[in-house]
Parts: sequence; C-alpha cells; structure tokens
Amino acid sequence: MAVIHKEENFVVIELGGHTTKAVRDTTDINKLPTVQVRTRAGILKAEGEKGDDTDEPKKSAQGDASAKGDDDDEEEKASKKAEDGAAEQETQEPSYVFGSALEAADASSVDSIVDIIVDGHVRDWDALSAFLRFVLKELQIRISENICPMLFSIPPTWSKTDYECLAQIAFEHLNTPCIVITEQPLMAVFGNGSVNGLVVDFGHSSTTVTAVVDSCVMPSSVMQSSVAGIAVAEKLHELLASDRSVAEQLGESTDIPAEFVCALKESGLCGFELAPATATATADEDQQGKKDRVSETFEFDGKKYTLPKRLLQRAPEVLIRPETASAPVSTLMKQTVLSCEVDKRALLWESIHVVGGSSRFAGIKDALQLELETTVLPTSNIFANSQSREIRFGSIPDYFIGWRNCDHWAAFLGACIMAKVAMNDARHNVTRAEYNDSGPSVVHTKSY
Repeated sequence: MAVIHKEENFVVIELGGHTTKAVRDTTDINKLPTVQVRTRAGILKAEGEKGDDTDEPKKSAQGDASAKGDDDDEEEKASKKAEDGAAEQETQEPSYVFGSALEAADASSVDSIVDIIVDGHVRDWDALSAFLRFVLKELQIRISENICPMLFSIPPTWSKTDYECLAQIAFEHLNTPCIVITEQPLMAVFGNGSVNGLVVDFGHSSTTVTAVVDSCVMPSSVMQSSVAGIAVAEKLHELLASDRSVAEQLGESTDIPAEFVCALKESGLCGFELAPATATATADEDQQGKKDRVSETFEFDGKKYTLPKRLLQRAPEVLIRPETASAPVSTLMKQTVLSCEVDKRALLWESIHVVGGSSRFAGIKDALQLELETTVLPTSNIFANSQSREIRFGSIPDYFIGWRNCDHWAAFLGACIMAKVAMNDARHNVTRAEYNDSGPSVVHTKSY
C-alpha cells in the first residue's frame, strides 16, 4: 500500500550555482523560499594544522637545551609522529562550514573555500552532502527522524551518474522517505504556466539556454556561455575604476573592493536603458548629456557614494552583447531553437522565459527583445511559416500574489507546484524501498 505524505512535510530544494533555495511545507503555494544559502563550503583546518605553528617554538627551545646524543631519538619520534598525523588526516573527514557561519569564520581557521556547483556541474560531492545536511538543519529537520519527502530541482547539464549520486545522498545521508528529481528549465516553464518554452537562465558563472517541448527538456538543445553575473561584476569594476569622480570619492584607495562591486551590482541600481530608434543625432547627443548628469546614491559600509547612472547602465549590457569572444545570448538562443523540430520552433520564440539571479536587472527583457528583433527576426523571414514572426516573454501568472516581481524565481515556483503533483505519485517519485531493491539507478526509471 502506497504511503500518502502530507504537503506540510514536502521539502523543495533548488540547487543553484550561486544560491540554493529551499522551503518546507508547500500547502500555501504563494510561500517564498525560507532558506537561501550561498552554494559554497568552507573547509576548516584540522586541529593538528592549527597547533603546528604554536608548537614549533617550543620544539626549537627544547632542541637547544637537549643533549647532542638524543638528536637521533628526537628525529625518529618526530618522523613517526608526522607519519601518524598524515595517516590520521587521510582517514579523517573534512569539517565544513556554510552560510553565515562561513562569513563570520576566522580566516586562519579556514583552509579553503569551495564553490560546490560550477557551470552547472558538481565539483565536490562530499561537500554537497554536508551542505544538504546543513540545509535540512536550517529547515529544522532532524535527519534521524526525517519523514519529509524531498524534491530536488537541478541544472539541465547533470549526467546520469550525477542523478545517482544525488539519490544516494538523499537516501543514505539525508534519510528521506522518497525523492523526486526534476530539471530547472522544465520547472521554470511550469512556473510561468506553460508547457513549451525557451528558457534563458542568467546565472552567476554561466548562462544556460534550454528548449522545453511538450513538458520535456531537449538534452541536445542545451547551450552554455561563460558570460554571466561574474562578467557583469568585472565590467562594473572596470567602469568604476576608470571614472574620475568615483576615484575621488574613494580617496587614497586605488583598488575598489570586491564587496563594494558585488553590493552595488545586487542593489537594484544597475539596469538597462533602451534609446529610441527614431531619435535624431542631435537629440541623441542631448539625451546623452542628460544621462551623464544623472547620478544614483549608493550607501556602502555607512558611507554614501554618488555614482554616474550611465556606468550602472553599461555594466549589464555584457549579458546581451559580450565584449569577449563568447557567443551572444541571441546566438545561443537561435542555435537552441534550430536544434528542435521545425514545427516547434515558432512555439519556442513565442514563449521565452528569462530566469536566474542575474536576470533581475531592470529592462533585461526589453533589451533582449530588441536584440532578437534586430538579429533573429530579419533572418527568419526568409524561411517557411514555421519560423518566428513574433517574440514573446513568459512571466509568473498574476494569481500567484506572493510571487509578484519574482520572475527570476519562476523555476522555484514550478518546483513547488511539481511537488504537489508528483510527490505522492508512484509514477514519478522514488521510494526508499525501491532504492533498497534496485540501487541508485532506479532514478532513471521515474521521471515526469
């Protein structure tokens, strides 16, 4: 007899390259994620490594006072102690720290900081396992008494082996009764109330374009670019460093702190501005002069800065028109659409879904539409009627009151909706009994 799980125990976790979002209880679909944690881990130094520096002076002092005949014994003991310490470190599991604890940790106690997911791929599975245990702790779930079914929303670039590793972590490390694994592009389309769409995910370290046709992610259509949030931060840093007024406000400091640039990028002051196509050259010059005089006030670390608005508007443009050799996002979108069946291409152009943390810049949809209208539509007119004649963008329906102005979180909303549909459906979920009988590969037999 199938076990019916309560919606108040449903857990939804979206694994992002920069931020992981999670929520427990999907009874109210208008509920935003209650846990948002940076997807990175700090590896703490072993106790032996912390004590080596303080013990060294003592050893030196004792060596000066000891007899010369005891040198060989001391060297032998030291060598044996070093071998035992090395063997112990090899068998000892690393200690991790996450979230606010990582930010507050003393730099001398942290050996290294690892980004767990980079470009849509897991870099360290042990760190991911510890990270997910931390997320459950933040959701106030005791792993030893875990009765919460879990839905994982993952990047579309994961392999079958990645699916199996995640299933193994879920059942063996998190002690969950059942799981559902879904792909983020599909969840984004569902969150915007559609079943077809071209999903453009502007992430932190990469931009991913994926086609979803009839509720199925097209694996061969996935395109990636390295131009993403990091590129915007680098461009913003370059613009600020070259501006004389900003340099005067910073005083003697010649290097702009990365924290300053990151806070400014995420403050909401950066955005796109589209110039009217019918403006004359003189009007453009007058308008440019007005833009140069317009400024924004930004407060950081208790001090207010006056920044030219034109700089804040130029930085996000690299997402649409990169200055490097990387292909523009419009080219990636065109390649993705061309990889699908001819009769489905028009549907994709008429249902574009822009998601991801780096899609929050004001005016990004208008800028992307203008770029597509000047690069894609003119070339599509020479093809058959199956080609695009109009470009439309999807958004979260208005009846989701709690999700207004949160289009960049459409994938998480879709995952919450999917949890209500699939968590108690034996066709889609993987139970602990099935995992025990068939092993991690059982995840490939269940999908939506």
